[in-house]
Amino acid sequence: MIFVNPRDWVPADDICLEYAADRVVKSIENMMVAAGPGAGKTELLAQRASYLLQTGICKPPQKILAISFKVDAAANLAERVRKRCGNELCQRFESRTYDSFAKHLLDHFRNSIAEVYRPVQDYEIITEKNELKKLVVSHYNDQYPVHKLKYDTLMEYLGKEQIPMQSTYKVNDVYSLLAHDLWSLMAKGSEAFPATLTFSMITRLVEYLIRTNIMIKNALKVTYSHLFLDEFQDTTNVQYDMLKQIFQHSKTIITAVGDDKQRIMGWAGALTNAFEDFKNDFSSKEEHLIKNHRSVPLLIDIQNYLARDLDPSSSIVEYPSKITNEEKPLGVCQIWKFKTHLQEADYLSVKIKEWLDDKDLTPRDICIIVKQQEDIYAEQIIAVLKTQGIVARVEKEFQDLLAEECITLLIHVLRLVLKNRAPDSWQVVFDILILLNSNIADNQEAFYKYDFELTKFISKLKRDLPNLKNGGELGGYLKSIFEFIGEDKYCAMFPKYKGGKYLYKKVKEFSNKLAKSYRNLNNWELALNDVLGYNSIPIMTIHKSKGLEYHTVIFVGLEDAAFWNFVNNSEEDKRAFFVAFSRAKQRVLFTYSNERIIKHYEKIVNRPQSSNNISVLYTNLLQAGAELVELVEENSLPI
Repeated sequence: MIFVNPRDWVPADDICLEYAADRVVKSIENMMVAAGPGAGKTELLAQRASYLLQTGICKPPQKILAISFKVDAAANLAERVRKRCGNELCQRFESRTYDSFAKHLLDHFRNSIAEVYRPVQDYEIITEKNELKKLVVSHYNDQYPVHKLKYDTLMEYLGKEQIPMQSTYKVNDVYSLLAHDLWSLMAKGSEAFPATLTFSMITRLVEYLIRTNIMIKNALKVTYSHLFLDEFQDTTNVQYDMLKQIFQHSKTIITAVGDDKQRIMGWAGALTNAFEDFKNDFSSKEEHLIKNHRSVPLLIDIQNYLARDLDPSSSIVEYPSKITNEEKPLGVCQIWKFKTHLQEADYLSVKIKEWLDDKDLTPRDICIIVKQQEDIYAEQIIAVLKTQGIVARVEKEFQDLLAEECITLLIHVLRLVLKNRAPDSWQVVFDILILLNSNIADNQEAFYKYDFELTKFISKLKRDLPNLKNGGELGGYLKSIFEFIGEDKYCAMFPKYKGGKYLYKKVKEFSNKLAKSYRNLNNWELALNDVLGYNSIPIMTIHKSKGLEYHTVIFVGLEDAAFWNFVNNSEEDKRAFFVAFSRAKQRVLFTYSNERIIKHYEKIVNRPQSSNNISVLYTNLLQAGAELVELVEENSLPI
C-alpha cells in the first residue's frame, strides 16, 4: 500500500474544510470539537479517517474505532469512509454504536469475567421496559410490588452501579433491592427465567472486565490508534466509565464531537458536563466549527438567537461562504394558531398537498415532529392526509429496524432481485462477501467464483419470488440469504446477532412488515419502497429526529401539555426545542391549537390548550424573526 505524504493530502470530493475543521482533521492530540446543527460532523470524521488511513498515520495493522449512538449514524459514517478510502483501507475503520462495541467485547472476552458475574453464552437482550416488566412480573409476582414499579427506572438501576456491586442499599429502596437480586438471575438464567441482559448491564460488565484484566486493556489500546466519539454530549455515565477504563492515560488519540445545546438525553443518564469531564479526564484541546451547511440564513439567524438563550457564550454560527447577503434565500419560520386540532389537520393537509403538487418536494422532504405521543398528536393529520391520497406514518416502529445491519443487507439483496441494475447494492453485498471470506480480496480466481455464485443466487431468488403468494413463506426466503452468505461468519462479524435469536427476531419483524405491504399493494418493489417509507411523510418525536434533516419541518403542538414538565425541566426542554428547530433546511412551522386530543393519565381526552408555561419559547421565536399567523377562522390563509 502506497501512502500519501501528509503535506500532499487533500479532502475527498473537492470539499473545502473551514479552518477549524482542517485543524481537527490533522490533529495529533485529543480534541473536543463543538459543532452545532449542520456543521458537518459526520463529514468531519469521515475526512479525518481518510487523512489518517491514506497517509499511514494510523499504521497497519492498527485501526480507527468510531462510536456513534445510532446504528444508521454508524453505518453512514462507515459508508462515507469506504467511498473515500476504498475497501482495503476501510477494513481498518471500525464504526460501531456504544451497544455494539460493548457487546462485541463481552462476547469475545466473556470467559475472562469472574464466574460470579459471568453471563451464560446464549443470553438474550432486553431493550424495552415492557420486556423487562414481563419477565419480572412472571418471576416475582408475590415477592415485590411488581405491578406498581416504574420499569424505566428499574432499567436505569440495573446499570447504575459498578461491579462488584455494593451490598449497602436502603432497605426501603425497592429498585436497588430488586436490581441486586436481578443481576445474578438475569446473567445466569434459570428454567423459568431466560438469561437476559440490558445494554447498560453489558457495558458495566465490560467496564469490570477491562478493570480486572490488564492484558485485555493493553490489547485494546494497541489495537486502536485513534478513537472517534460522535454526539458526545449524549454519552451516559455508564458508557463514559467504560471509555475511561479502556482509553484514559493511553496513547490512543481521541476526537470527540458534539454540541451541548443538543444534549437531550438527560432522562437516559447522559453526563451533565460531558465536555468539561472529557477535557479534564483526557487533557484535550478544543475547537469550534462555526459554519452551518444545512439551513438557509433566516433559520441560521433564529438558531443563533435560540443558542444564545441556552448559552450566552455560544459562538455565532455563520452562513456557508458561498451565500452572500444579496443571494440569501428567504426561508420561512411561522407559528400557525388554530381553533381546534381538526381545523389544524384540515389546513395542514391542504398545504402539504400544495407543496407536493408543485413537484419540488417529495413526501420525504417533509417531516412532522411532535414532543411526545406522536400516534395521538398526529392521528387526525394522518387520517385527513389519507383522504388527499397522501401517506404519513409514525416512524418509531420502522427507524430502528431499518437501521439494523442485517436488515440493510436484506434490503440491498432485494433491490438486486427487483431491479435490472442496482450497482450500489451489488457493491454492498459483494463487499460483505469479501469481508466474510478473506481469500477473495487477493485471489482473482476466488473473486470470480464468488461473483458467479452471487449472480446465480440472485437469479434463484428472482425465480422464487413470484411463488411467495400473499407474502407467504417470506421469512424462509429471507433466511436463505443468510444461509448463502454464511450465518456463522455473519454473526461473528456482527456479534450482537450471535446465536441467531436476535438476528431472526429482526428478520421476522421485517418480513411481517414487507408481507403486509405486499398484501396491500400486490407488487414487491412497491412493497419494499413502502416499508422504506419512500412515499410517506415521516412523523416522529424530537428524540427520533436527532441527526436528520428535512426541507420542511412541521412541529405540531407547541403547547404546555406537550412540554408538561417545562417548569421543572426548562433547560432540557429548550434544548429539545432547539434540536427540533434545527432539523429544517428551508421552512419550519409550529402549530398551536386551542383544543387538542391528548393522552392524560392513560385516558384519551379533548382538552383546552395553553402556552403560558412555555411562553419563553414563543418570545424567543418572535424576537428572533418568526412570524405569528392567526388561523382561528376557517377561511384564514397564511402569509
